[in-house]
Order: sequence, then C-alpha cells, then structure tokens
Amino acid sequence: MDEQVAVPGVPPASDAGVTRRQVLRWAGAAGVASIVPFGLAACEPARGGPSPDASLRTRGFAGRPDSVIGQGGWCWFQAPRMAIDARGILWAGTSQSANGNLDDGAVHLTSVDLARRRVVERRFLAKTRQDDHTSPSVFVVDDKIQTAWALHKFVDYLDVAQITANGSLSQVRVHRPGSVKAPARGMAYASAHIVAGVRWLLYRGEQYSWNLLTSIDGRSWASKGLVVMPPASGQRPYLTAASDGRRLHILVNDGNPSEFAGTSISAGTIESDLTIRRFGGAMVGKVGSSPPHPSSLTRLGQGRDGSPGVDQVEEAGTSRDVDHWSCDLRVVDNQPTGIISRRDPWPTGSATVGHYRHQYLWVRRLSTGWRVEPLCWAGGELYRQQPDYTGLATQDPTQPTRVVVSTNVHPITAVPLISSADGKVHWELFEGNRTGTATWAWTALTANSTEDNIRPTIVAAGPHKVMGWMRGTYRSWQDFDTRLVIRQA
Repeated sequence: MDEQVAVPGVPPASDAGVTRRQVLRWAGAAGVASIVPFGLAACEPARGGPSPDASLRTRGFAGRPDSVIGQGGWCWFQAPRMAIDARGILWAGTSQSANGNLDDGAVHLTSVDLARRRVVERRFLAKTRQDDHTSPSVFVVDDKIQTAWALHKFVDYLDVAQITANGSLSQVRVHRPGSVKAPARGMAYASAHIVAGVRWLLYRGEQYSWNLLTSIDGRSWASKGLVVMPPASGQRPYLTAASDGRRLHILVNDGNPSEFAGTSISAGTIESDLTIRRFGGAMVGKVGSSPPHPSSLTRLGQGRDGSPGVDQVEEAGTSRDVDHWSCDLRVVDNQPTGIISRRDPWPTGSATVGHYRHQYLWVRRLSTGWRVEPLCWAGGELYRQQPDYTGLATQDPTQPTRVVVSTNVHPITAVPLISSADGKVHWELFEGNRTGTATWAWTALTANSTEDNIRPTIVAAGPHKVMGWMRGTYRSWQDFDTRLVIRQA
C-alpha cells in the first residue's frame, strides 16, 4: 500500500490524499526543490505535549475547588477526553444533550486557562443528533491541538481538525467506505496516540470493530486496516489504548456485554511495525493482514455465561453472567496501568442498588506478567437498559498507585451512598491510594451531592494535573443533562 500524503497546492486524487508515488511523479515535473522542504517537514517525528513535572506524583485532589466549564458530556471510549498544552491551556471535547436549547446535539471544543481558572473559548465543531458518542478526542501534537470525532451513525467518515496557537482551525474528512458495509454500521469513536513519531488514530468502523489510521502531518491519513477481529460477525469488541512512545498497549474485550454473554477482557501490544503481541512477545497477528481475536491476547478477566441462550437484557436483574469492560489505561513509570470493570449478580441479601453489582479491578503489567487485583466496589448500573454501564474510573498518569473512581456505593463496604442533601443515592467520586497488595485507602472527593458525578478522567502536563468529570443527570447515551467540572491537583 502506498503511503498517502498531502501536497500543498496540488489537488488530492481522492479524499484520502495522493500517494507518495504520485508526489514524486509531480515533483519530477515541477522541480525537486519545490517539494523538498515539505517532504522534510512531513517526515519529522510527531511530538506529544509536555511531560508532567515530577512534583505532580505527590499531588491528589482532595480539598481543592471545582470549576464548571460548560454544558456537555463525554463518551466512554473517546481518548483522550482532555489535554493540556505547553501554555497551560486545558482543552476538552464534549457533546451536548437534553439542555433544552439550540445547542443540543452540538459537538464542542472548550479551552480553559488553568492559571486564571476561566474559559477562554467554547468552539463549535459540528451539530448532529444528541449522542455522547460524538464527543471528540483531544490531543496535543507538535505545537497544535488535534481533535477528531465521528457521528456514531450510518456514515462513512470521521473528521480530524487541527488548531494552531493563534486559534486557526484546519479540518479534513477521512472517508472509509467499508465502514457502511455489513456488518459495519458506520463510524464511531476516535482514540489518538503517537507511536514511533507517527500519529495513530483508532476508530470503530469496518467489520464493526477497531481499525487504524496513521498520519505524518495530521492532514493526510493512511488506512492500515483492522486491529481486532470480532469473535463472530456483528459482534463489537471495545478497545482502550495507551502509547509508551514505541508501541501501543491495548485492553480489549470480546464484545458489548449486553450482546456477548460472559465477556472476557484481554491485553496486548501493537508494535510500530503493526505486529500484535501478547505478554512475553509472542506474535498473535498483524494490523490489516491478520488481526487477532481478543482471546488470542493475554486474558486479564475471564467472563462467564450464566444463562446460555438468554441475553442478559431480556429481563434485567435475572442474568448470572460475569462480564468485563475496560475503564482506563495509561503508561505510568513505563508500565501500562489501568482499571477494568466486572459485573456479576448481587449476592442474596445484599443492600442492592440497581439490578447488578459492579466492581473495579486495578491492572498493571510487571516484568513477570500482568497483576490484576480488586480495587473497590462500583455500585449499580447507570441505567436499566445498559447493565454494564458504571460511573467509570480513571488512573492517575503520574502515580501508578493513585486512582479516582465513580461509584454509588461505599468503595469498601458496598453500602449505598444515600445523600443527606436529598435522601437519594448518587454517584460520588473517591480518590484511592494503594497502601499494599489489593489494599487501598479511600478519600471522598464529592459527598452528599444532589446530582451524580460520573466519568472522571485525569490529565497531566508540565506543572498542571487536572481531574475532569460529568456532573448532572445521565439517563442514557442519547439523553443526558450534564456539565463538565474540573479540579486541579
């Protein structure tokens, strides 16, 4: 496959750009000197944002003030949700729903001056149906902000935009016709990374699974193909990823637990040469030519089909399944570290909330293998139609033994969190610090709320570390009335 590049002043042959062979053919006619400067710039390795200062390792979030930065919400699998540039500006991508005004369905990019704790700009990117899956990823690369989003419906494209320091925005639309061919149902999600100096963008599209685009400049994107082969046609694995600069670490489950009873979760790596490997280095496939099934990777959590032949959403609260989903993955101290969720039935006699019990598990790769240990209780599901939706949890990218979780039960006792303010159960945020093997000390970051606090995430760069989350009411992925709140460490 020819590498696809964009050439200033030369019309692209297609939406995907022109190939390097075409560039060289054009250069021979136009003069080599006119293309060399661009060619050199395009091949320079991409750079991410500033590294976090070492002092951030000791900083937590308890007792710090909150700032509301606007209406909107996040998707589970957009990544990253926030980024911090070298100027100390926080960038957050959101989608809006159920606010009762003309902005419902809007996709926004918000910038915040962290030193002054004020919103700089709330930029409109697109308008579509109300759907949290349209939330854009936000990524600092070189001296620009890259943001990318897909519409989570039957269309064959996603959009990638770049914003310079002076605020100018350039946008490209990447078409993938195979994403609307069965079993695919269009494009969704955008997960941005840098591997070996090249921009990588993961998305769900062809085969209803995760695919990879790469770029050297953010303007022209080359398709590398399918990353994960679904266990069966029409199944949809879910993937979370983090780059260590040389390779991409991934967590991937078998499918949506509402459709794939007994969903397990596995870990692996995608190397810069696109080979896919399990722990220990054994090659199990390659992006595009031989994508592996999730079961070929290193199993971290084994699912259980508790009601063969009966889907768990047929009658909520009756399934005996055990299912897994990923919450977060980061590379901390050069090792992939993160959080996964596990759903099983409430034990008889429990003080239940919702129809199912959820638990967060902490995972970290060591030289001897992956460590998987209980983290805390995660409470019930966010809403009845999605029994595996939790409040989610996030790994601190500066300290492997610090996490923040959202739960509507006490992390240790699993007692429902009934607010003294309104007498209702709400999702609250807790900071956890690991004190020993499978032992964590918990500090409440929110308490006795009148609204839910869900989907936390932490981002760090330079002297700044920021936690963001959604506060409000989440009724479904197409109906949520939430605001984005941030708190600096």
